[in-house]
Amino acid sequence: MKRHALSIVLAAVLSVAAGAGPAAAGGPDEWGQAAAHATGDFFNPGESVLTPSVAGRLRPRWTVPMSTVKCANPSGPLVASGRLITAEAYRISGYDAATGALRWRTAVDGNRDIDLAAVVGGTLLAQYRKCTSGKAYLIALDVKTGETRYERQIAAPIYGLLVDRGVVVGSAWDASTSKYVLRGYRIADGAPLWSRVGVVNGATVSAGGRMVVDGDDGTAAAVDLTTGETVWTAGSGCAIPIGASTDGSRFFTRCDPDDRIRTLDASTGKLLATFSDYGATFGFATDGERVYLNTYADKGLLAVDAATGRKAWSASFADDAPIEFALGGGVVYGWRAAGKPLAALATNTGSPIRLGADTSALRGAPVVAAGRLYGRTGSTLTCFAP
Repeated sequence: MKRHALSIVLAAVLSVAAGAGPAAAGGPDEWGQAAAHATGDFFNPGESVLTPSVAGRLRPRWTVPMSTVKCANPSGPLVASGRLITAEAYRISGYDAATGALRWRTAVDGNRDIDLAAVVGGTLLAQYRKCTSGKAYLIALDVKTGETRYERQIAAPIYGLLVDRGVVVGSAWDASTSKYVLRGYRIADGAPLWSRVGVVNGATVSAGGRMVVDGDDGTAAAVDLTTGETVWTAGSGCAIPIGASTDGSRFFTRCDPDDRIRTLDASTGKLLATFSDYGATFGFATDGERVYLNTYADKGLLAVDAATGRKAWSASFADDAPIEFALGGGVVYGWRAAGKPLAALATNTGSPIRLGADTSALRGAPVVAAGRLYGRTGSTLTCFAP
């Protein structure tokens, strides 16, 4: 028993020494939605390979196609269950996440625009819209094999796809009422669950199974994803979400980029904290301990305490400070601009990590999973690995 306890303590010490910190535990090593999770945190808590001591050795290893074709832009990537999933050229492809080897690919069934929604419990959820008729369908595939689990026509295309609590939610234009609506569908079979008038003003995120939407009168309200019913309203104040906490307990909100960030209790809407005034900020990511932001006036990357908003550290850039972020393994990756190398810093100290100039080909913040970075590079997606 003593030997077993000692081995556990030794493993924990080695993990911290390796630089993984809190990002080495807390969830599966995957990137299952566009922002990693429904909370919009851009954080992979299961990534433990790309620690600060390893990230500097990242190099391009292989590529897969990400072509733009008539009426359809590429979608993805998502990484889960050992698969890298992309949508391009009217098809969905599943690759081996480690090697890039093609494992499955859907047939090209006419011109269709495909949006990947999420991977949940081994199921890939996506929507496609036929380019000629405009008809829209929800589809579910086995993420390992590509086998179709169901395909169901829906009332109209939905946008800003979000998956949480067994529901896929998106915004749509209701031609019968000439209003914007939000619609929820059951992910188990694609059946419609609810529809309500409203729009998302800010980031499409979920905290504790709730999302913030604006009604016809502009009043912000938290909506239960499973029922579409209002849980609480923000009253006369604005509540524009920029993200949610990793545990889904809080929304991070503000009125505009120059406004102070406020945190709201996801269950009640109660104001929890008002952050210090850092001037105009852009971008958002959180690992549960800190929130990472672009500071416009300071041309920098700012890390603040996720609960109080107190400054933890900051990093300045001569030009093009990071505006999009990805987190994993104790490293924050910041995409600066086309043609600029990716920024990388240790999350606990802000110490810079030098990456190769080849990361300047990235067109946005990468996906961090399976000990690799995956990101768009022109008409291809490139995997960077040590």
